[in-house]
Amino acid sequence: MEAENLECERRQIHVICEKGRATTQITLDDDHNLAEYKPDILKIVEEKGQVRMEEIKVEPDVVRLRGALHFEVLYRCAAEDGGFARLSGDLPFQEHVRMEGAQEYDSVYADPQIEDLSMTLINSRKLSIRSLLTIRLELREPCVHDMAESLIQPRAVGADNLQTFTRQVDAMELLVQKKDTSRFRTAITLPSNKPGVQEILWYSLQPRGIESRAEEGMLVFSGEIFVHMVYRSAQEPDQLQCLELAVPMQTQLEVLEADPQVTAWVRVRLNGGELETDDSFDGEERQLQLEALLEIDYTLWQERSLTLLEDAYATDRQLNCVRKPVILQRLMIKNDSRFRLNERMELETKGAVLQICSCTGDVQVEEVTPAAGRLEVSGLLRLRLLYIAADDEMPLVTVEKMLPFQESVEVPGLDPDTMDISYELEAGIDQLSSALLDQSQVECKAQIRLCVIVFENQTIQNMETIETVPLDAEQMRNLPGMVGYIVKNGETLWDIAKRYRVTIPQLQAWNGLETEQIQPGDKLMIVNTIG
Repeated sequence: MEAENLECERRQIHVICEKGRATTQITLDDDHNLAEYKPDILKIVEEKGQVRMEEIKVEPDVVRLRGALHFEVLYRCAAEDGGFARLSGDLPFQEHVRMEGAQEYDSVYADPQIEDLSMTLINSRKLSIRSLLTIRLELREPCVHDMAESLIQPRAVGADNLQTFTRQVDAMELLVQKKDTSRFRTAITLPSNKPGVQEILWYSLQPRGIESRAEEGMLVFSGEIFVHMVYRSAQEPDQLQCLELAVPMQTQLEVLEADPQVTAWVRVRLNGGELETDDSFDGEERQLQLEALLEIDYTLWQERSLTLLEDAYATDRQLNCVRKPVILQRLMIKNDSRFRLNERMELETKGAVLQICSCTGDVQVEEVTPAAGRLEVSGLLRLRLLYIAADDEMPLVTVEKMLPFQESVEVPGLDPDTMDISYELEAGIDQLSSALLDQSQVECKAQIRLCVIVFENQTIQNMETIETVPLDAEQMRNLPGMVGYIVKNGETLWDIAKRYRVTIPQLQAWNGLETEQIQPGDKLMIVNTIG
């Protein structure tokens, strides 16, 4: 009997392999000169920034980043009228991040955050802009595993001589992982109690409560774009007006692999937006045009139940099995949890606070710690208020506040001491509101949402090759004809049958066993069927 390789029935399963993570920090420091038509700056009132990634290119062992920090500034003019004006600009950056093992066709998810943004006056015509950016990178590689499901019975081996052991494994199979963009456009009509717009001085756009769902051939997104605006009244240009609106948002993205049965992990980020006036039919600017560019990173999986070949032996020959470890992911939980934060803030101004113009914020997750049955999440809610005060010198004032939080996200069955897990967590604001309690105190209420998906990483010893080798006939003839055996702790009938080259049905017949269940200390009789 010559040696030969046994063939396996195999099934391909597609997965996404995380090849590595990296974090880079970029310091931007530059001066910005005012355009000639802009009035001189007396004092900076409000500022904001947004990181816009323009290109992410993967090369061997390097990820190249190109983008810009887009900034906007609202300032008090030094002109005689003492009004307000706005300026904007971009600070471009390029960065090369070393990531071992990166290849050209790998995909990268980039999460840019503004850690610090500082704008100071050099003189009335020049600003100094300093910023610290943190960009977190996830390097991903699509992989295909050929999983052995069963043995193809060779002609030279009888069916009774070849024994196989399989087990059921639940695993998530990757359908698609991609980045895309979606534009949302809509018209906004000013409320009847608000005067028309002469000039928009300042605005901010924030997505809130964004939900996604998979339908046949598409991903559907719904939620709100919260609009804050400060503008000059068309009737009384010297009077400042504030506007807050929650604009319903619904958009969709064509994704051929999507259907209601898939598991989807979707991250939505506002990558730019514009709010402009639009003349209505009577010539008064009461119509606004809103456009938002959403950057969407999505991954879709299908849950599969696999029957995998775990072990094999033959009663009349030696099988040399070569295995290779493969990691398959099992979904533990996909869940959204919400919690509330309340904070009272004392506003220090020369005059009484007349009106809150805007209350904006963002959530920054600082640390995630797996614990028994949960993930412990700590972070910060960064609040920023813009309000009108009874102060002729500076009627618009900005104040900031950091609110720390620590919350638990329930993950039933999680045991970090015995399980290898991976997870993704996104934090966002569902609701954020502010209310004046008196002329100097405001109360802010926020509802924070933590979206999490947790996987157990299962290490499967996938059967790569099985080689048959003839048994040593002389050695087998010297084995005793019958053996008495005492079951040891942790042993199964499969382990014992494989060791003595008999079958499980034979062991059951010889020992009167109705099932395969055995206990440590049980006594078994084993007959040598080869010698």
